[in-house]
Amino acid sequence: MASKRRLEVPVDHDDHPDDKAISDVRSDRDIAIEGTWKEWFLRVFLKYCYAVMVLSLTCLVPLEMLRQLEGDMGLGAAFLSVLLILPLGLLGFIKLWGNGGLWGVDAVEDDRRGFL
Repeated sequence: MASKRRLEVPVDHDDHPDDKAISDVRSDRDIAIEGTWKEWFLRVFLKYCYAVMVLSLTCLVPLEMLRQLEGDMGLGAAFLSVLLILPLGLLGFIKLWGNGGLWGVDAVEDDRRGFL
């Protein structure tokens, strides 16, 4: 039998200060593993439900407007509805889950400011 070649790579054990700053932010997976059910529901599950709802509205409302209104009026209304729904959905997402949002990363951990 032939012997396998083995490469030995030296490992540098220097701790970089930037690595510690990155690990302080909790991801959705960290919340699912270490957090409570309430925290997971508000910060992870509702975030994904909100995104699915906004994208569903963005798809269904213009199609319904095209079906109800005929011609150029329906096309214009559908285009305006997309231009209205997406920015409002993004603004709502930032207000709820963005930095300093109600359920965002920097949310206060008590009941005075919301559900947490």
